[in-house]
Order: sequence, then C-alpha cells, then structure tokens
Amino acid sequence: MRKLSEYKDEEALELLADIMEPVTEIIIDKEVVKKFRKNKLAGIAHAIKHHKKAVFRTLAALEGVNVEDYHCNIVTLPKAILEIINDKELIDFFASQSQEADEESSGSATTTGSEKE
Repeated sequence: MRKLSEYKDEEALELLADIMEPVTEIIIDKEVVKKFRKNKLAGIAHAIKHHKKAVFRTLAALEGVNVEDYHCNIVTLPKAILEIINDKELIDFFASQSQEADEESSGSATTTGSEKE
C-alpha cells in the first residue's frame, strides 16, 4: 500500500474519487470518530464491524485494485490497517473529513434556528 502523498496528478484524482464515498460513510458515524479519537484501534474495529463494505472499498482503492479483486485475510488485514495508521497524511485526511462532517452537521442546525448578527 502506497502512502497518500505518493499519488500524483490524475492518479490522485482517481484515488480521491474512489475513496470519497466510502470514507464519508465511515467518518459520519460519530461512534467511529469518538472511539478513534480515544483509541485508533477501537475506532477501526468499530468501522470494520459496522461499515464492512466501505472499509473494503477503501482498502481496495488504496491497494489500486477493484473491490472484486481485493482480498485480505487475518494476516494481511492487520498489516494494511497498520500501514493506514502509520500514514500521517491519510490519517490527517480522515480527520479533516471528519471535522468537515461535524461542521456541516452543526452548521445546518444553526442555520435553521434564528441567527444573531
């Protein structure tokens, strides 16, 4: 698995398009975010249990293969997870997406109420 910073130009656009939807599904789960902030492995375990297809799609995209061609097992999956955890740019990407999702959800609540200027 390559680091996020190793993807350039058109390849970076393709990867972003491939992971945007599954990553969003995972990070809008407040329980994933809460657990991840306390303990990364607990957050990942929750994501794996509750968002299997999204996790699978993300891992396949990061490996550069179609989801149908991606396979993992009890040995390769932890290795892939560790690579993700140790990729600072990828973790920062997930964190920034999570913050944006939080801001959008809290922002939408404030726009429906009365606003003071």
